[in-house]
Amino acid sequence: MTINFLGQGFEAESPNSTGNYLIRNFSSDRFNRFFGMSAFASVAGVRVLSEHILRAKANFESLSLVVGVDQEGTSREALNELLNLDIGTYVFYQKEPPIFHPKIYLFEGSNDRSLIVGSSNLTARGIFENVESSVLIEFNREDQAGNEFLNELKSYYSGLFNLNDPNLFRLTSDLISRFVNKGIVPTESSRRAKHDKKANPRQNSTEQDDFVIPARSTSRIPRGLRSRPRTDSVVVSVIEELELQNTEATQNGILVWQSGPLTERDLNIPTGSNTNNTGSMLFKKGLLEGIDQRHYFREEVFSSLPWASDPESQYPHLERATAFFRVIVMGTDHGVFSMSLTHNTRTDTKTYEQKNSMTSISWGSVKALIAKEELIGKSASLFRVTSSTNEFTLVIEALAS
Repeated sequence: MTINFLGQGFEAESPNSTGNYLIRNFSSDRFNRFFGMSAFASVAGVRVLSEHILRAKANFESLSLVVGVDQEGTSREALNELLNLDIGTYVFYQKEPPIFHPKIYLFEGSNDRSLIVGSSNLTARGIFENVESSVLIEFNREDQAGNEFLNELKSYYSGLFNLNDPNLFRLTSDLISRFVNKGIVPTESSRRAKHDKKANPRQNSTEQDDFVIPARSTSRIPRGLRSRPRTDSVVVSVIEELELQNTEATQNGILVWQSGPLTERDLNIPTGSNTNNTGSMLFKKGLLEGIDQRHYFREEVFSSLPWASDPESQYPHLERATAFFRVIVMGTDHGVFSMSLTHNTRTDTKTYEQKNSMTSISWGSVKALIAKEELIGKSASLFRVTSSTNEFTLVIEALAS
């Protein structure tokens, strides 16, 4: 038996991160079975491993994973990603106060065993970036001490390893919807807002005082691992994508959307007899790939706004919100404007069935700045200001060639 310490996040590079060892084992022909438990899972954590899990799926006899959903630590998008991997994924949940918190990753083969037990959740930061500690235990089938230890572990969690615990639920799309509707599972953006230091303004205060916290180098996901398969059936968190790729925010914030060439209708200068001046623009897919435009803008880009149902009873399916937008048109900064957003919650319309946009922005007084023929064919880019989740920058400029 060999026992090694796996430390990560306490230095600029972490070759012994849990993530690196998971990838090694998923790619190894020494193993043909995997069983894992993780208290939390994020969409980035699943995606960074998905290529390797899919490769293992072609060679392994079984892959099983149990994830927890306590404390809003696992997102809807992460569960959707796991569902699309089509492995044996289960959710453990109980109503009682104790939370499900283990992090165990077991690989077994005809001769070899590899077990990681520690503090690394199945999140990108948990397996690569956070300061985490785990123990890697490896042994073969003839190792008595190793087998005794593994049998003790399996005996303690027998209901999970046998997949018959009453609080264990097989992951399905219906199960995800039920947990979301009960408020147990959040969206990825909501999960990040709760658990990410960057989302806490107190953590990022620049106010001068005598208490200085030294800057420190931190580990990142190895660059070669940042590109991974994507599934179009889930709502994509662009902010999660950009941070995973280590992309720096521009001076306007983090880019969360870019339109295609703007049309007369977008700019509210209709000329056709059948084209109405709506005073608004739909947030369509634009140049983004792999998003579901029916949900992305309401549930990702503008999820933190105080949405409310339309006060007029004849439109109960419409939700309204207001946000502040700095408007920059062809290099000229026109200042900050308050603009209204509308989202149609109905899922039984042709618009929804055809996967068209359900969210729009009302131009209001900004119409005077954008209702111009010279802007036809230009592009609108939306940036989320990093210092406030309710402030945005809208830039209209020529499409990059």
